[in-house]
Amino acid sequence: MLGGIYTGWLTAVEAGAAGSLVALLIALVRRSMSLKGFWEALLETGHITAALLFLITAASIYCRMLGLAGLPNQLQDLLAGNSASFWTIMLLYILLMIFLGTILDTASIILIVVPLFLPLVEALDMSLIWFGIITVVGAEIGLLTPPFGISCFVIKSTLNDDSLSLKDVFMGALPFAFVMLIVLFILIEFLILSLARL
Repeated sequence: MLGGIYTGWLTAVEAGAAGSLVALLIALVRRSMSLKGFWEALLETGHITAALLFLITAASIYCRMLGLAGLPNQLQDLLAGNSASFWTIMLLYILLMIFLGTILDTASIILIVVPLFLPLVEALDMSLIWFGIITVVGAEIGLLTPPFGISCFVIKSTLNDDSLSLKDVFMGALPFAFVMLIVLFILIEFLILSLARL
């Protein structure tokens, strides 16, 4: 999977599908998966996918509602009118992404905040690659924050331990979200880290 991603042969989604196919082939060769086990795995995957799609559908409806209400345009006009400083814009950007991460999925967050802040970043003459990396890292923090953290829902769905509640999963994920937040501030402060080539 990693070889396919780093060589450019596969996208991240394609690499995940290829990894699943290889795991399935290994299970068939080793005869460690029966037809019944394969059917149960398909059903469990369908249940998890359906639950996540309901969450994403609700988030998309909410995203459209915000757009129809005109909130993005109002926020952009407010920031442009006040001539806010770089750190003021970035702090507001991070806070908005973290807040939206509690109620929306990653795609919806990016669709809401990028059109708001992209003109301001261009006006400050900042790198768009750097802005994209900041956006992705900030949006990924939302996958770990309650109540909508999709990653935590996926982890809970795959656990067979009924003694662990969803709250336990979220509490276990919070230190990782905090570390990601520190990394995000480091990436904002030191732009070269996002643009350096290996």
